Amino acid sequence: MMELTIDQAVLKALEEHKSGNLLEAERIYRAILLSQPSQPDANHNLGLIAISVNQIRAALPLFKIALDVNPKIEQFWLSYIDALIKDRQFEKAQRFFKQGRAEKKLLGVVAHFLIAEINTNLGKLEEAAEIYIEITKLQPDNAQAHNKLGVIFHDLGKLDAAIDSYKQAIALHPEYSEAQFNLGNTLSRLGKLIDAEVSFKHAVESEIGFFEAYENLSATQRKLGKIEKAEESDRYTKFLKTPILDAVEMKKFSNLTPFRRPNSIEYPALYRPGMGTENVGGFLRAMAQMLRPNRILEIGAGYTTPFLLEALINNERVYDDGNLDPMYFKDHDYDPKLVVIDNMSLGELSERPGMGEIISSSYTEFIEGNFENMSDELVGKFGEFDFVWFDCGGIAEYKTFMNKYWNICSDYIFFHYTYSDGSPNELHEIILNNATGDLSIFDIVEPHKSRQGSITIVKKMNSSKN
Repeated sequence: MMELTIDQAVLKALEEHKSGNLLEAERIYRAILLSQPSQPDANHNLGLIAISVNQIRAALPLFKIALDVNPKIEQFWLSYIDALIKDRQFEKAQRFFKQGRAEKKLLGVVAHFLIAEINTNLGKLEEAAEIYIEITKLQPDNAQAHNKLGVIFHDLGKLDAAIDSYKQAIALHPEYSEAQFNLGNTLSRLGKLIDAEVSFKHAVESEIGFFEAYENLSATQRKLGKIEKAEESDRYTKFLKTPILDAVEMKKFSNLTPFRRPNSIEYPALYRPGMGTENVGGFLRAMAQMLRPNRILEIGAGYTTPFLLEALINNERVYDDGNLDPMYFKDHDYDPKLVVIDNMSLGELSERPGMGEIISSSYTEFIEGNFENMSDELVGKFGEFDFVWFDCGGIAEYKTFMNKYWNICSDYIFFHYTYSDGSPNELHEIILNNATGDLSIFDIVEPHKSRQGSITIVKKMNSSKN
């Protein structure tokens, strides 16, 4: 294989892995396994890459091969047992832990955390508490152990002990949002609502988007009779559903990271070569996530459809960067809908992998048929559309759209294929000749394409989203 020895290839893959170039590391690991399928380091590290993208089932057999080949390596035991826990195979994880302990492996603090988590999930709370206590003796400054011990004490009904453990965790790490949240829950259970409110406030201040803490803060404020404060917290609970940052594996990039190959195309099952939307899909998704429309109309379904649906789902989440004005949401009702019209002239969309889920989504209204005579029915049912993607047919269809749909579009309209060979074509002229009102028009031309390589964006300037 390659021009390197197996050992040299492993070292090269490790170098790429540590630098964050996971694609190249994965390529080398797989090349190694083609030559030597049982090579333990390649199996183990390929499993780590799978874990990093939450592919637990793919990682398990890789870790198992590494462990079977070299059971003397503690990390192989730890990785396999951790993957079993993530896959909720707790009893199997317990069996392997006992086997590893018998072979005088799994003696460190990381192993202690694993068996404590196994015991917790198997309902053996007293045993879990004993292990966390042991960790705090081995590492008194381990805030995570103090916090987890507090959770166990809470579940055992030892509430004063739980509070002491949370406070130790917070003393070690004042911005420990999870410990602040857990402390608030225990204080609330004891009826100490004023102190609980303080803890929940600390939790939401320490972590952006911690909507569970906002939810509990709101409930606590209602019990304290602070209705206006509770309503403000409710708005955050509803809209600030960013993932907890500690639970998200962030990709770390630097100027030292070598990007050596292009990304694979998204949603390949829906991609139609030659239709010109390979770049438009991601662009429309980003625009919809920035503009946060309530009603998206797509005329001409296909490759762009999943991007638009993904945007609406992502828009249920609002990013609180510290500058968010909650008054924006005081009277704001966000109930988005993606209305898709397609006559199936290019094939049965529902038979394509993934399209069935898109069509059946609660966010989606799929209408099969020709769009020409539907405008009155659509506006009666959905109102005006503040984000429209029109990618359907040619000259006749563009004229029909401008004649029958222009007045039910309220904000942004995106048109496809308005340039040919780098110059405006007849579709572009139809838009200019029939558009009315105070407008802003912007063309984007993809210089590396001769056809299907442009979009025109029209913004109605008298709309609400200026």
